[in-house]
Amino acid sequence: MDKKEFTVSEVIDSIGISKHTWVVFVLLAFAMIFDGYDFMIVNSTNLFVAHTFWPDNANPGALMGSLTTWGLLGMVLGGAFGGIMSDKIGRKKTLIAAVMFYGLFTLPQAFANDLAFFAAFRLIAGFGVGSCIPVVTTVFSESMPSKQRGIFVTFGMAFMVVGWVLAGLIANPICNAATPLLGDFTNQVTYTLADGGTATMYANWRLCYLIGAIPLLYGIVLIFAMHETPHWYANSGNKAMACKRLTEIEQATRHTSHEYDPALLIVPPKPAKTGPSVLFSSKFIVATCAIWAAYFVGQFCVYGMNAWIPTWFVGLGYSQADSVALQTWNNVAAIASNIAVGFVSDKVGRKRNLAFSWLFCIVAIVLCSIFVAPNNMGLCIALMLLFGFALNYAITAVQPLMPESYPTAIRNTGTSWCQAFARFGGSASSIVLGGIAGMAFFQTATGATNWSTVVLVLIVPFALGFVCTVLFVKETAGKTMDQLAAEEEKLGASERDGNMRFIIMLVIVAILAVLCIACPLIVPNWAKQPYALPLMAIGLLLPFVYFFVFGGAQLAKNKAAKASASLGDEASTKA
Repeated sequence: MDKKEFTVSEVIDSIGISKHTWVVFVLLAFAMIFDGYDFMIVNSTNLFVAHTFWPDNANPGALMGSLTTWGLLGMVLGGAFGGIMSDKIGRKKTLIAAVMFYGLFTLPQAFANDLAFFAAFRLIAGFGVGSCIPVVTTVFSESMPSKQRGIFVTFGMAFMVVGWVLAGLIANPICNAATPLLGDFTNQVTYTLADGGTATMYANWRLCYLIGAIPLLYGIVLIFAMHETPHWYANSGNKAMACKRLTEIEQATRHTSHEYDPALLIVPPKPAKTGPSVLFSSKFIVATCAIWAAYFVGQFCVYGMNAWIPTWFVGLGYSQADSVALQTWNNVAAIASNIAVGFVSDKVGRKRNLAFSWLFCIVAIVLCSIFVAPNNMGLCIALMLLFGFALNYAITAVQPLMPESYPTAIRNTGTSWCQAFARFGGSASSIVLGGIAGMAFFQTATGATNWSTVVLVLIVPFALGFVCTVLFVKETAGKTMDQLAAEEEKLGASERDGNMRFIIMLVIVAILAVLCIACPLIVPNWAKQPYALPLMAIGLLLPFVYFFVFGGAQLAKNKAAKASASLGDEASTKA
C-alpha cells in the first residue's frame, strides 16, 4: 500500500483480528462492565431504597419507578452531549471523562436519605453513563475488521450485561444481610408491608453505591492504555497521526516496519453540515427512523421490565431475595444473547436478524404471561432465561446498525443521539408500566397488581419494532465504513434540509416527556385518572407517527431515485 492510495478501513481489514483488536476489546469490555453495574444497581436495590425513603408507603408505585428514571434522564443528556464532544475532541478523551464522571457521582448516592438527594446525583451520574455507551459502540465499529464488526460490537455490549448481572449478584447478599455491614451508616429501617404489618431491614444497599465509585480508578488505566482511533484522526484532518496509528497497529501484529504515507490516505468527504439536525436531513432520515424506532422499543421494554421484575415476583409470593435472583437470571440470559446475536447478524444480515428478534420477543412474553406461577422457582428461572435472551437479543441486534448508518464525522453524534432518544423510552417505561399496573383494569379482586397481564402490553411496541425494521432498515453487514458512505453519496440526497424535521422531533420528545414522565410524577393519583392511559399512549406513539410520515416519504423518494439511476445505467449500456 506504500505506492497506492488506501483508506483506514482497508488497512484495518488487511490486518484482520490482531493484538490491537484484543487490547481494544478488553479495555472497552471493562468500561461496559462498570457502566452496566452503575445502571443496574438501582434496579437491583430499588426495593430496599424505597423502604428507606418511603417506610410508611407499602406501594410507592411510580415513585419507585422514578428511581430508575432519574438515571436514564441523565443518560439522555449525557448521550446527546457526549456524542457531539466525541466527534469533536476524540473518542479517547470522551470515554475517559465519562467513566470517571459516573464513578465520581455514584459515590454520593450512598449517603442519600430521600428522593431529592438521590435523584440529583443519579441524574448527574447518568450523564457519564450515557456518554460512555455510544463511544464504546463507535470505537468498536472503527477498530474492528468489517467482516467481524457485528460480532465485536454486540459481544462488547454483552459486557454491559455482565455488569447488570454483577449488580444483582452483589446487591442480593448485601441488601438481604441480616446485620448492618457498615455500622450506623447502614441504619435500621422499619417499613410497612402490603398487609398493614411491619418489617425491619438494614440500609446495606448503601454499600452497593460505594462500590460504584471504582470506575474512578479505571479512568486512570484508560489514560495510559487506550489510543485514539485512526478513523477519528483521519476525519479530523490529522492524516499523519492516523497513519502513525495504523503503522503501530501493524507493527504490533506483523512485527514489520512499514510506514503509511499520509498523502496517499483517502478520507471520505465530510457531510456538508454536522450536528444533530443533519441526522434528519433527506440523506440520513430513513436510517435515523430505522435505528431510532428499533432502539426506542428495545430500551422501553428492557429498562421497563428490569425495573419491575422483582415487584412482579414479590407479588406472586416470592421473597425479595428470590425476586432479585430471578431478575439476575433474566440478565444472565442476556449475556448469551448478546454474544450470539453478533454471529447471527454477520451471517444472515442485520435486517433479517432484527426482524426475527421482534417476533421472538412476542412469543417469549406471551409464554411468560401464561406460565409464570407462584411456588415454582425452577419454571420461573426458565421463563426469565427465555425472556432475557429474547429481549436482549432484539435490542443488541440494533447496535451494529447505529455506527454503520452514519459517516465518521457524525458517527458518534448519530449513535449517541439515537441512544439518548431511546432512553426517553427507557425513562418513561418504568413509570408508564408502574402507572399501568395501578389501573383498575390490571388489578385483581384483592387489589393487587396482576403483572402477568401488565406485561402483555409489551406486544404493542414489539409489533411496532417489527414493522419499522421491515420498512426502514437497510442491510449493512459485511461492508466497510467507506463503502457504506459511498452508497449514501450515490443517492444524491440533501444534507442541509433537516432543521424542520429536527425541530418537530424535539417537540414530540417534549410531549413524550410531559405525558409519560412528568405527569405520572407530578399529578396525584395519575394512574387512576380515566384520561391517563390514552394520554400516555399518545406520547409513546407520536414518535412512530413521525417515523412513518417522514421516513416513509423519504424512503419512497430514495426508491424512485434508485429506479431512475438504474434506467439511466441501462440506457448508457445500450448506447
